[in-house]
Amino acid sequence: MNKSHGSGESQQIFSSFTKIFKRRRIILVASVLGVLAPIVIYNQITPPLYQASASLVFEEVTSPVPDEVYNKTSTQQYLSNRLEEITSLAFARDIAVSLPQDMRARFALPNTPAPGFNRMVFITSVIQKSIAAFPLHTSNLFRIQVQLNDPKLCFAVANASVKILQEREYRIHLRGVVELRNFIDKQLQAFGVQLEASESNLKTFKEKNKINSLDSESEEMLRRMTEAEVLYNATQADRDAAEKKLVAINSTLAGQRRDLVPALTNISSPSAQKLKDKLVDLQAQYAQLIVQAYPQDHPQMVGLQRELEQTKKALADEAVKVSKEGIVGDPIAQIDQYLNQSVALQIDVESLKAREDALKRSVEGYRGYLGRLPAKEFDLARLTRERDVNQKIYMALLEKREEVRIAEAQEIPNSRVVDRPQFPTSPIKPRKGLNLAAGTFIGLILGMGIGLIIETNTRELDSTLEFERETGWSVLALVPRVKTAWAWLRLPWKPRSSESYVTTALVSHLNPQSAPGESYLMLRTRLEILGVGTTHRVVLVTSSGAGDGKSTTVANLAAAFAAAGRRTVVVDAELRRPVMHQIFGIPKAPGLSDVLIARNGGHKVEKTAAPSDGAPAAQPKIPDDPARQAIVPGVMVLASGRRPENARWEMSRSGMRRLLDDLKAKYDLVLVDAASPALVHDALMLCGLADAVIVVIDSSSYEIERVKEIRRLLEPSGANVMGAVVTKVDPDSRYGQYYGEYYSYDS
Repeated sequence: MNKSHGSGESQQIFSSFTKIFKRRRIILVASVLGVLAPIVIYNQITPPLYQASASLVFEEVTSPVPDEVYNKTSTQQYLSNRLEEITSLAFARDIAVSLPQDMRARFALPNTPAPGFNRMVFITSVIQKSIAAFPLHTSNLFRIQVQLNDPKLCFAVANASVKILQEREYRIHLRGVVELRNFIDKQLQAFGVQLEASESNLKTFKEKNKINSLDSESEEMLRRMTEAEVLYNATQADRDAAEKKLVAINSTLAGQRRDLVPALTNISSPSAQKLKDKLVDLQAQYAQLIVQAYPQDHPQMVGLQRELEQTKKALADEAVKVSKEGIVGDPIAQIDQYLNQSVALQIDVESLKAREDALKRSVEGYRGYLGRLPAKEFDLARLTRERDVNQKIYMALLEKREEVRIAEAQEIPNSRVVDRPQFPTSPIKPRKGLNLAAGTFIGLILGMGIGLIIETNTRELDSTLEFERETGWSVLALVPRVKTAWAWLRLPWKPRSSESYVTTALVSHLNPQSAPGESYLMLRTRLEILGVGTTHRVVLVTSSGAGDGKSTTVANLAAAFAAAGRRTVVVDAELRRPVMHQIFGIPKAPGLSDVLIARNGGHKVEKTAAPSDGAPAAQPKIPDDPARQAIVPGVMVLASGRRPENARWEMSRSGMRRLLDDLKAKYDLVLVDAASPALVHDALMLCGLADAVIVVIDSSSYEIERVKEIRRLLEPSGANVMGAVVTKVDPDSRYGQYYGEYYSYDS
């Protein structure tokens, strides 16, 4: 049951909206056109804006060079730095320089350049404003978008931005590698000479002294000393390389901002000093384990390595924190990248120094032990150690040089292109189709809203039974709304002709088969049954208000009765707003006002001479009836006539009665068009003179209180109200649908 009730409500709502759509379709069309007009103008005058975008993913590339520090910054921090770099002015300048000349020529320059205008600076500024970069979700993906008015230029700038970004990353990735390679080459040359000399000296000593080996204990000590010295020299080389890279980074920083990163030795915070002391102690322990030939996977070695990395990271964080506290404002992306590299290199240098000191102490200890050997054994141990040390260092340098060459040859950027820019074939702004669709939708919603407000405030006659119960008048006929033709719209430069009224008002004459025409014929039939034309020959038609359709009702009733063979005359007693002369196509004057004034003595009349027998003089001669033949056969029309100059004239009751009696003597039916009794006083007097009164009610603006007021005014006048005619019944209403099922009325 509830489901049926809900379905009924939904159907009622749908029916209401359908009714609004049908009845207020002009408002809907006007609303849609009103919304679309500025949208169409916007679509036409707005320059098209094109967009090209590329998606990239940041990938942490592991460098083949040991102790590389460029990837020690976090992924999110690196991504944030890259996004800021992409929107920087320097990045836009690189793009502008990389563009070919024909592309730079496509930039629209100002019509009136300012003094000192620089074309390249202007292009750089335009490119910077056109580029946007943002991350995608929380992943390593980010997108570069370029928006320009020229599709070719937009595509070219998007491709250039990807290329410049990867070139910049490559330069950062290889910064300091060249210095490291040069240093290793020099070391190789020096140790190559030392290796040759040490091998020659060892060979000569063995041949001269006839000694080839040491005892096992001395040989083990010599091996440990050699291992420690090799590690010492390798550590010293690594420290020198790190210092050279640090110099390169700091020189770059010095070019952008002075004194940005203080030396690690100058950081005097207690926590930093504590971490540095711990780092020195851990490096000393690590060096001792290496000399004692502990393998790298030994638990003590693994634990020390883990602790060393944790200490380095903590010291790096502390150093960066102290460094940034001395900077006014956040560093830009590029400087922030260099800052992290510089701090990491400083920590490596300090760590290598600690390891170098520990190994140096070990070498000195082993050297003291070997110094107590016999002279020949000691010389053999010394020469053997020198050869082994030089040989291992030389091999290590060869391996390091190959690694550096590989790193230098591999142009591996830290970002990989996922989606390359595509040529934009259609603009993103204005989106004409979407704008028009949205405008149409908004226009429909607006029109439906206006229609709903109008329907809510519109008072309609919902029930004829309720009307008859409230007023005591029977409903004589329901007349559907007459569709007005375009001729009803009187343009200022085109006066309205009588034919236009005939076309739209006299439907019972021109189109009797239509629904309104049939309704007037049905009204005629019902009035004939009630005695109109026989018992009631003077019928006055009035209304509850202006614009209810009474004049149209009078004209169609006259045409309907004339078609039935009754001699019919129409009297236009609507002296203030007459329309009958326009409906029937006759002159306005002479008419009713002229007849009444003449009968009241307002005009000169022809007088006859008094008879010789003393009889009373003859009455003035009444002018001939000025009623004219209308364009509808069988219908005579007495127009309203000229309006008197004296605005305070009053219609004479006796004069009007005599006129109606004269017309009754000549015609079968007299139809009087009168104003509403609630609006003018003379209409109330005319209602008392008519044999019957018909009240016209507009169903679309029905007010029961106004109708009750008309009834209250008519009751004392003795008016014989036969009933009401309900006009302008909506074809979509429950009453109008009856006609719509059987008739089609397009007139």
